[in-house]
Amino acid sequence: MTPEPRPASRVLVVDRHDRLLLLDGIVPNRERTRLWCLPGGAVKADETFEEAALRELAEETGITGVALGPCVRRREHVMEMFGRWYAADERYFLARVAAAEIDGSGRDSVEAGLILGHRWWTAAEIAASSETFVPRRLGELLPPLLFGEIPAAPVAVGV
Repeated sequence: MTPEPRPASRVLVVDRHDRLLLLDGIVPNRERTRLWCLPGGAVKADETFEEAALRELAEETGITGVALGPCVRRREHVMEMFGRWYAADERYFLARVAAAEIDGSGRDSVEAGLILGHRWWTAAEIAASSETFVPRRLGELLPPLLFGEIPAAPVAVGV
């Protein structure tokens, strides 16, 4: 079986205290496995990766009016979701916010069932935590971005 292509965008939302916004979620079809992930989701047929990033950010968090930074990370992997297999091509964009109240009222019914909450994390908290993060190496991938080390091309982050 050939996985269906699934382009997606994710947003690394960082506040003025260098904390990263992560969503507490459930992995579909995985016995309610919990993980911490970045806001984002699938790119629609008529969207760019950047447009999808801003739309998903608004839907899942209520955050609007942000200046989306460059694509800094890329992750390609095969995944199963709701009984279908996908070849995911995720682009990660950086966005800085001064402060943000999180409002999940724009989430669709699927997102509302999968997203349990949110938390602002420091890089040190992520690195020291035993929680599951997506991408898995988030604790080591975040600090260079916080120090202003923006790559000329997106860095592959693996599974």
